Amino acid sequence: MKFQIFSLFILLNIPLLTATEPTSPFKFYGFIRNDFYFNSRLNEEGIDGIYNFFPKPISLNSNGVDENAVPNAEMISVGTRLGMDYLGKEILGAKTSAKIEVDFAGASTTYYLIRIRQAYAQLKWEKSTLLVGQTWHPLFGSVLPTMVSFNAGVPFQPFNRSPQVRISGELTKNIQYLGAAIYQMQYTSNGPIGFSQTYLKNSLIPNLYAGLEYKNQNFLSGIGIDYKRIKPDQLYISSLSANAYFQYSKGLFLAKAKAVYGQNLSDLIMSGGYGKAFDASSQRFFYTNFNSMTGWVNLVYGKKWQTGIFAGYTEILGTGADLWQKDGKFTVYGRGFYSNTQEMVKNIIRIAPFISYNINGLTFGLEYNLTNAAFGKLMANGLVNQPYQVNNHRIVGLMSYTF
Repeated sequence: MKFQIFSLFILLNIPLLTATEPTSPFKFYGFIRNDFYFNSRLNEEGIDGIYNFFPKPISLNSNGVDENAVPNAEMISVGTRLGMDYLGKEILGAKTSAKIEVDFAGASTTYYLIRIRQAYAQLKWEKSTLLVGQTWHPLFGSVLPTMVSFNAGVPFQPFNRSPQVRISGELTKNIQYLGAAIYQMQYTSNGPIGFSQTYLKNSLIPNLYAGLEYKNQNFLSGIGIDYKRIKPDQLYISSLSANAYFQYSKGLFLAKAKAVYGQNLSDLIMSGGYGKAFDASSQRFFYTNFNSMTGWVNLVYGKKWQTGIFAGYTEILGTGADLWQKDGKFTVYGRGFYSNTQEMVKNIIRIAPFISYNINGLTFGLEYNLTNAAFGKLMANGLVNQPYQVNNHRIVGLMSYTF
């Protein structure tokens, strides 16, 4: 606890210690953020509901009452953030810089803990850049939704910050490449011992990503391929995913979209995962991926007064091989599967219009969020039988001050 307080004191006072220098290498930034939300029912969520994923399925008690049909409301300030950029001296012909960024999301409900968001060093040459440290996963990308909610479009938008070695650079004036070798820390795969970085660590091969991006004055687009191999126990499973995205801006208008076709993306807070299968010819067990597709569109207009809408859709497309069943139950690891009822989410739809007022760093925002999820009994092919619909009506209010 004393170390946490001391670290926060140093972060707060670095700008004061360097303010007398006319060209300080430090840049201090952040915001104070307060979120209020209301939900019409219980949801799968993170950090006390500030990250909202999808409504929980129907769960009837002995009296026939849905125990998840419980409205709830909360106000929370853990999204508050502190960051510091440092501009260093030239080394090996490269401009050097570093970043450290923290928030107060902590772990579980222990919100006084400072949590590392980003922490990396960077060397930038004329046409290439080397980054080493923790930052956003490349699938999170350079195109992400503009909205009032803090969760940035999860579970339709990949969301993950991880330690990595990243190389990027220019192929032409408008085309850039990106390659990364990524490890897991806070955002991890699921498996027999729950969510853990152990599965990727034991596979010996980092999560690998390669992508291309095109950019001009008004338009940005990109594509990428992601490969991941994990070792949940004595067995390995490899997964392959691809993404494509674009952004168009002109004046006060902004249009964005992203699509992801993927396998086993639970470490990016997306639905799906993998399950145990059995090969009768070789009499051996193996793991098979759930395939999924996800897409979202985001339209925004304005600056001082800003309004927009986010729309997202994701669907589980089944597994590569039939799942193995024991005593009427499948063994599945990921997000969206309930082992006790053997139900799994089939698809999720979200519509979220919003409006915000922004002036001199102060923002007031209001968002209505309708999320619909379809659940059903899991079948051997990874699809569900006789799906039913569940809705959550969510209202989000925001006040933040950026400095």
